[in-house]
Amino acid sequence: MLIFATMLMVVSCGGWEKRLPVRKPLPITAIIADTLFTSFPGTLRVNSKHLMLDCSFDGGEGFLMIYDRETGQQLDRIGSFGQGPGEWVTPFFGNVIDDRLVVFDVSKRQYLLASADNMYREVSDPDAIEKFDQDIYWFIYLEPQRYIMVDLEKEYPFKLISKDHIESCGKYPFQETINNTMARFQGPFVKHPQQDIIIYATSRNMYLAMYRIGKEKLELVWENQFEKPDYIITDNNLRWVGDQPNGVWRVVFTKDFIVCLVKDFQNDATGRDPRTAPKAVYLFDYEGKLRHIFDLPHHSVCIAADAQSNSFYSICVEPDYRIVMYDLSTVGL
Repeated sequence: MLIFATMLMVVSCGGWEKRLPVRKPLPITAIIADTLFTSFPGTLRVNSKHLMLDCSFDGGEGFLMIYDRETGQQLDRIGSFGQGPGEWVTPFFGNVIDDRLVVFDVSKRQYLLASADNMYREVSDPDAIEKFDQDIYWFIYLEPQRYIMVDLEKEYPFKLISKDHIESCGKYPFQETINNTMARFQGPFVKHPQQDIIIYATSRNMYLAMYRIGKEKLELVWENQFEKPDYIITDNNLRWVGDQPNGVWRVVFTKDFIVCLVKDFQNDATGRDPRTAPKAVYLFDYEGKLRHIFDLPHHSVCIAADAQSNSFYSICVEPDYRIVMYDLSTVGL
């Protein structure tokens, strides 16, 4: 229907709602670190020895906090901001591969792999830093001269890049052509620590998709949009109708589940107020079926796991930040 010079499209979500599992409480199994000295914690990652926290929101020196995984003791705070060699402007924590943390910088177009044993030296070592030559939203390292870049302002959201080939691939949750894909389809993009699979989810609606990493492209395995919201497209911009839908805030892999930290927009505000961070985790199996929903006892800023067990870590607010661990086997899973 044409109204003046504006194309208006209203999409109904009738029939999309599915019966959800009964929500249950999930108790904390262990407190790992009782107090975190950061104004606002960012991404949390885990390898065989360490819990690694992005504290770049603090500014100043040291954007990477390192904790002993078993004792919770803070071991160091490393990483320098700046334009010089071995320094970082906008550091982000990517995936963990072969026990090494990938750190990348979208401003300086650089990345490095920091190993568990030499992390203190490598993060600030100019010789350890590699360059890439494209603008990105997110970066996943696969192997030397092979990685995945995410750019949500292009026709296809993903690029599988190797030395001799670049393949644009993937799809957005909605197939209509819109201009504000970055605003509507941002969300976690996470690789399994051991397997060649990734999960793409969106923080503005309940969409989850698994891709398998092929030789030359990402192959869609399944996608699940079990809460498709009402929306309107005007002038090629998508906006929601009524309340904002639920969205996926963080994703991690455990041995048997894909664990999603989910925003309930009826109760959780957007933005960076930790007092309104998510309190629900949705557990999907590896075939994309939603199996369980748990309510956490405290608001959670982020989660981390290594896929070796059915445990995961969380930074909760109580009222100070602390790292806790949840073991899903304690609730019969």
